[in-house]
Amino acid sequence: MFYALLLIGLVSSAGALIALFPARRGVLATLVYPVGWLAGELCYYSALAELVLTLAYVAGWHPAGWHLDVAVAVGALSLGLELTLLGALLVPRRLVVRALSEHPLGLSVPGPREIRPGSLARSASLIPLHPRELVRAADLAYGPHPRQRLDLWRTSRTPSGAPVILYLHGGAWTFGDKREQGRPMLHEFAAAGWVVVTANYRLAPRDPWPAQIQDAMRVLGWIKRNARAYGADPGRVVVSGGSAGGHLAALLALTSQEETWRPADVPGVSDWDIAGAISLYGVLEMTGDERHWSGLGAGLRRLLEDRVVQVPFEQDPERYRAMSPLSRVHEAAPAFLVVQGTTDTLVDVNVARGFVQRFAEVALAPIYYLELPLTQHTFDLTASARTSAVTRAALAFAESVAPPSPPPSVWRTYRQAASGLRVQVQGEWLEATEAAARLGAFGVVLADNPASRRLSEEENARRREALEAVLGARGVTRQPARVERRGEWPEERGVAVCGRAPDFLRALARAFGQAGLYLVSAEGVIELVAA
Repeated sequence: MFYALLLIGLVSSAGALIALFPARRGVLATLVYPVGWLAGELCYYSALAELVLTLAYVAGWHPAGWHLDVAVAVGALSLGLELTLLGALLVPRRLVVRALSEHPLGLSVPGPREIRPGSLARSASLIPLHPRELVRAADLAYGPHPRQRLDLWRTSRTPSGAPVILYLHGGAWTFGDKREQGRPMLHEFAAAGWVVVTANYRLAPRDPWPAQIQDAMRVLGWIKRNARAYGADPGRVVVSGGSAGGHLAALLALTSQEETWRPADVPGVSDWDIAGAISLYGVLEMTGDERHWSGLGAGLRRLLEDRVVQVPFEQDPERYRAMSPLSRVHEAAPAFLVVQGTTDTLVDVNVARGFVQRFAEVALAPIYYLELPLTQHTFDLTASARTSAVTRAALAFAESVAPPSPPPSVWRTYRQAASGLRVQVQGEWLEATEAAARLGAFGVVLADNPASRRLSEEENARRREALEAVLGARGVTRQPARVERRGEWPEERGVAVCGRAPDFLRALARAFGQAGLYLVSAEGVIELVAA
């Protein structure tokens, strides 16, 4: 028994060390991902097994000696390493609440004690059990190719007009299936009243790039045309994916308004809007730039050159940049949630950091970033406490960017309540047209009460600060503005933006959840629809 216990302890310790300090080069690099993933995700059970075996051995061993000393030392080492991994598995329960609540826009994420009954048991078992009332429409065709199939999930309680989350699977653009990945998160979305769409797409090398993003665009077109038939709202779509699927989701969100990859045989779709994107350990940089990849870029480029793109990078570098979300960030990009592990050995953490930094510099919409300590690639295959925490964050993010449309009565009341638009000029509040006579033409974008939802004064104050921060970081000339309202609607505040085109103003209004904005000149005020 001594030698069996010694072998188990050494193997367990080696796996934990690989998970904690993953090798990124050399022969061991090929073993890091599967071994590190198993050690990190199964540390619940390995720690418990190591403790039980060591205690059983000590209790059953009578004479003291070197055998007992070695058994206790190896057991303690293994248990200590596994408890470190277990701590990393539990830390995100608080980390995501803090990270998102401290964002300037302050997302409210339910804490661990607020999750539904049964979640704790699923987290301990690691089994991604689906809701009992889940209903699935399987293998719906969104195109003629055998891989162009999607599944649609909802529950018997899903309300009409529910928002949609589209999930694109990973697999290095060369393998994978819509039934295999993201299940713990998607089950929770379905239970929360969302319609879930998971899709297959054509795979390389048989179908080289850009077949994959073309299929993702085709799925979006299918949702826009058919969502209402399944009780969903095609105007409230959030895209998500892991790894290669995270890349496709990000690229789809950033380019959905372009015609580059849009299928010509999807008629009758005028709205290609995406409310937000969730990238889980996504490949957000596609040129293999080692400033982001930290030694892993050469492997990515070989994969792309040999199997996915099938064109050498040096021959057509612009094609690689065009498929890279990092290079496609623009002012009007939708909001993002990016999730990345620090010990991911397939996608370096600096890829996510670089994308988040670029997005914050360029885009007007918010970006939320969750960096998970000691977390490997595809961590969300199991329903662990870490996955549960990330799921709560993803759901809070999705609900913030795709809120329900207000009833027509609320919208009419809101519109009719406006009685005056004023702008502060040199400390004096002036009527909008009078202010325009002094300042020149400008646009007014509000921060308060997005989508005509009444928020508290504290929440609106945070939104005003966030709007000021976005414009201040870009050096935008602005003045305080307010819209006076009658009845139950209080006064709302925002900014008068000078010297910016209507497209910039629309993107800013949409980034802050506003349905409209005001263009003001000395001749009058024009109200425009932003979203």
